[in-house]
Amino acid sequence: MRLGVVVAVLYCVQFSRELSDAEVERIARMMLERPFYDLTAEEQYADIEEAVAAASWVDDLSWQPHDEPSVRDFLVRLLAHLDAQRPWQEPPFRALGLDRWAEFESGPLLARVRLYAPSQDRLHARLRTVPGDPEGLRAVVLRLRSGDEVALVAPPLPDGYDAELRAAVPHRDAAEVIEAFLTHTGYERERVSAVMRRKRWGRGRR
Repeated sequence: MRLGVVVAVLYCVQFSRELSDAEVERIARMMLERPFYDLTAEEQYADIEEAVAAASWVDDLSWQPHDEPSVRDFLVRLLAHLDAQRPWQEPPFRALGLDRWAEFESGPLLARVRLYAPSQDRLHARLRTVPGDPEGLRAVVLRLRSGDEVALVAPPLPDGYDAELRAAVPHRDAAEVIEAFLTHTGYERERVSAVMRRKRWGRGRR
């Protein structure tokens, strides 16, 4: 079997001298707050559980310093720690992919968002080119911990630092959605400006 989540975990502990209980706590917190590959907590847990149950692993793990028995023991302790955290809270935000892009493309504009460089901005780094968009718009659709779903949309680089925050219909009051976006993404308030009228790039722009 392949070890997608396990490999991601091992990258995060490759410079750790010991696979201690403190490391177990750190990785568990990371999995719940910043999930690997935007998987749910259940999906990450299931991948690790399957890896622990497997008699042998296909992936070459020789690049990391911990031997297989130590890794397996660490994973068992990680699962136990995750179990102790149930019921799991939703992560602050999770990317949903662009399968539902059409709902947000025609949805209302809530705010303008100033992005930083992708290396310094978690959401900017998640933007992907919208398939088939003639202008090369980039977007990421997010589900916030509050339950709100929004899309962050930006033009192509190098001019892609002024983004739009859009919602699908129906949605909560715009001010409430914007506040949830600020709370769960950690963006500074001065980077997000609410808009009072509909104005969009692309086909709706005048």
